[in-house]
Amino acid sequence: MKTSSAVAGLGAGIALGTLLGFFVLASNVEGGPGGESTQVQRSLDSERQAKDKAEAKAAAADAVNRSLAGPAVKDLLRDQPVLILATDDADDRAVSATRHLLDESGAVNAGDITLTEKFTSADNGDELKSIAANSLPAGASLSENNLAPGTHIGELLGSALTTGSDGKPPASDSERAVVLGALKNGGFVDYRDGTVRTAAAVVIVTGDASGDPAHGNYGTTVVADLATAMDSRTRGVVLAGGLGAAEKDGAVGIVRGRRAAADAVSTVDDIDTTAGRITAVRAVKEQLDGHAGAYGAAANAGSATVGGA
Repeated sequence: MKTSSAVAGLGAGIALGTLLGFFVLASNVEGGPGGESTQVQRSLDSERQAKDKAEAKAAAADAVNRSLAGPAVKDLLRDQPVLILATDDADDRAVSATRHLLDESGAVNAGDITLTEKFTSADNGDELKSIAANSLPAGASLSENNLAPGTHIGELLGSALTTGSDGKPPASDSERAVVLGALKNGGFVDYRDGTVRTAAAVVIVTGDASGDPAHGNYGTTVVADLATAMDSRTRGVVLAGGLGAAEKDGAVGIVRGRRAAADAVSTVDDIDTTAGRITAVRAVKEQLDGHAGAYGAAANAGSATVGGA
């Protein structure tokens, strides 16, 4: 037993000495931990420093924009009631900051409605369509050619919550209550009771999702369909999200990829920045004036902001 322990100890000592020697000489050994791995670490450090600098510059620019945001939109939407619809994945800070800037523009707060996770779940499309069919205000109708859940619920909400672009009178308070109550009781939306009123325009704020192939991109498609259908029943809709949402299968990207929708709905792909929120407010004014555009930093944006190059 003593001999075995001595041999084992000797073997462990040799192994440890070899390992230590390897690390001491590693910088001179090709492929050693001090060779290639050191170069990789330096590269990572360099990239991290570049990222930190870029983020610092972006934060500084956003701080400057925040100081200019109020004057940039002052009185732009004076006395115009604007409703915000926010998807479950929308950034809360972006939503509240967008509402604050709408207030700065003189817009009337027509309410803030959250579309729950259930709203964008592929399992609940038939239930949404059933609510749309059974809650229509008097004189309103649903598309017979496009039966998509997002289209029907967008037509319903457009008819119930907005002044309309077709000259028809808006839904009554009781009709609006029926629509909102059905959706809230069904778990599709959330809002504070008594805060939602008839709107002239709608800002739909979504997140950064670029799609969900596992579910046929249902969630992003239902938001794109919602925006397009609501636009057909109101004076204007702006769909705003993050840069990811502007990709081909993101909600913003889907709208931009459909010619008729892109000509009707204004889109913004940088709502997570102050510049993007200024653009969103300006885009509401653009919509009320009968025009539309695609704005932000994505390759499929027409320009950085309304009136920009």
